[in-house]
Formats: sequence, structure tokens, C-alpha cells
Amino acid sequence: MKIIIDGWRIDSDTRQATREDVVAALSPRALRLLLVLAEAEGRVLQRGDLLDLVWPTVTVSDESLSQVISELRRKLRNRGLIETIARTGYRLTAPVMRPVESGVPAVSAGQGPERDRDFNLEAHALCLEARSEMVRCGEGSLERAEHLTAEAVEIAPDCASVRAERAIALARAHTYWPEGRHILHAACSEAELAVSLDRSSPLAQSALGYVHALFGSWTAAERGHAFALSRNARDPLILHNAAWYLMSRGKWRAALSYFEQVGDLEPHNIKGYLIAAQLSSSSDPSRSRRNAERALKRARARIEEDPTDPRALTAAAVLMALLGERQAAFASMEDINVRGSSQAIYHASAMALIGETDRAILLLEELFDHGWRDVFWLDADPGLATLTHDRRFRRMRQSLAAA
Repeated sequence: MKIIIDGWRIDSDTRQATREDVVAALSPRALRLLLVLAEAEGRVLQRGDLLDLVWPTVTVSDESLSQVISELRRKLRNRGLIETIARTGYRLTAPVMRPVESGVPAVSAGQGPERDRDFNLEAHALCLEARSEMVRCGEGSLERAEHLTAEAVEIAPDCASVRAERAIALARAHTYWPEGRHILHAACSEAELAVSLDRSSPLAQSALGYVHALFGSWTAAERGHAFALSRNARDPLILHNAAWYLMSRGKWRAALSYFEQVGDLEPHNIKGYLIAAQLSSSSDPSRSRRNAERALKRARARIEEDPTDPRALTAAAVLMALLGERQAAFASMEDINVRGSSQAIYHASAMALIGETDRAILLLEELFDHGWRDVFWLDADPGLATLTHDRRFRRMRQSLAAA
């Protein structure tokens, strides 16, 4: 049996845990306990039940269980991986991923990059609507995207692209939606199913790469994104997933090129140029300004159509701050309500850029309380970089990284 937990590839045959170039040998009892906790998928298991399951033929004390728990925490380098529930037992805090074992095959002759025998027009329309919700990112948008893709799966359960869209929606919900903390395993299952339905599907491989990255399985993530882009470099969602992967690895120059391409391909997309402007603000100011001006033009056009659009309003504030229009940025933010929305991260960035440190920190604290978990963006956003010397920010960053 092979599973992935917290980026560790657990091989029950060799009793080894591997994460990038680190290999940890697990004792038979530690492996057995880890597999038992993994099967529970986050449920709390009582100490007595764990003793019966791990030591079924011998009688041991609670101290034996405590020692094996300590071994796992030490060897897997994460004390929070196994949570102690006072006077009850333990639970695994990280989702469990069961990787697809075989590699990515080449596309057969005559087989197009978008082959999907069970493609369904109605289900596809629901997925497009879900994409729009994820781009809009207003209050409840991620929840609606999750529901829309669930409905699409009911209509076309054997459609690889629909399963891939569902996996991506769930993965986004895990990262940015307060109710998404324990659904990464579901995203993983959907991505694996998408690949099993059509291993040549670029979107399915992109979805699996996206989920692999959330688990910290970087090599597998890059393989999925590389395959997807080699087969279809015109799908903005595939490009966005690859850009997020590159950004999470600190490869910001490559990431911003992909984000620019997302902006080029989608005439109404604000986020592509916005993130490109942010990522290049320090390394290439002229490129940053060019992208910021493009994004601001789109944001203002969107605001004319819908004065309540949260993405456009927040983006405009960040972009004005990036362009040096700090008073205008501050004035516009006074009337924007971002409570309960993942858009608050951009609001916090703009506040940091104009020197409103305390308000930026307060926004981040509220954002984390609402379940936002994209720790990589804290390192990539140049506005938030101005907060790195603040003790409160460092504490939040450490807490989020350990979650």
C-alpha cells in the first residue's frame, strides 16, 4: 500500500516514508498506527480502540501508544500531524492521498488533447459557471462553485473533464473557504478518478498536479502540470494551476509569464494581470506598471457594469496602490466590504502597501479565522513582504505553515 500524508510518501512494503530527498524508516507499530489513523480520515479514534487495532494479540499500556505517537511525530517532522484529543484519543490532521500508481502515458496516434467520450454539454455549462464563480471570488462564490461541480458530476459521472473541474473546485475550497479544511482528500479522489477515466486529458493531469502540490509532492505536481501544458497551453485554468505551482516553489518569474498569458486569453480576467503586476513589482517595475495598468482598466470596466463586484473593487484598490495612487486606493477601500471573502488578502496587501500596517494585520487575522490557507502567497505578495518584520505577521505565518 502507498499513501501520501503531509507530503510524505508512505510505502507499507518497505516501511519507509519519503519526502523529496528525506527518507525515514518506520517501526512496524508506527506504520500500523499511521495506516489505522489514515483509514479514519480525520475522525477521532479512542485510545482503547487504537491499542486493540495496533496490538491485537498482546496487552500493552497507554505508554506504548504514546511512544509510537512520539515516533511518528518525530520522524515525520510535524508535531501537529497527529492531534491529541484530551481524555479521548488521537486523530490525523492531514488529508490522506492515495496516488495513482502508473505513469502518464503518451497520447495515442490520432487522439486529440481534449478527447472525452462522455463529454456532456449541460455538465460542461455548469463547470463554466463554477469557473466564473471562482474568478469572481465574492462571498459564497467558492461554495457555489463546489455545488455547481457536484451537480455537474451527477449529470456526467464518467466525464474526465467534469471530474477534473470538481477536483479543482474542491482544492480551491480547501485553500480559501472556511468549510473546506477537511475536503482535500475528496479533491484528491476526484483528480485520481479523472485521470483514471482519461489519462491523456490535460485538465485531469492539471487537476492531479494541483492536488499533488497542496500535499507538497512537488515532483509529481510538476509532472502533471508539464504534461497538461504540453497538450493544451490555451486553457486559462491549466495555465493558472501551473502558475500557482511555480509561485509556490518560489519561481516567480516563470509564474508571472503564465499569469500574463491567462490575462491575454481571457479578455475580462483581472486576476492574471493583477498577480503578474504584483510578482514583478520589485524585479521589473516597468513590466509591473504595464500589467497593473491593463488590470486596472479591466477592473474599472467591470465596476461600471457592476459597482458591487468584489473582485473588481478590491483589485482596483491594490492596483492603485501599486501604481502609487495611495490616497485614491485608501479612499476606495473604505467602502469595500471583504469580510468572509478570500478577496480580503488583496485588501490586506493594499493596506500594507500604503503603510496601514495595523489594518493590514487585522484583515489577515480575520482572513485566517475564516479558513484562508494559501501560505505560499504570503511569501509571493510584495505588499505583504512589507509586514515580514512585524511580530504579529511572523506569528501568523508560522501558524499557517504548521497547520
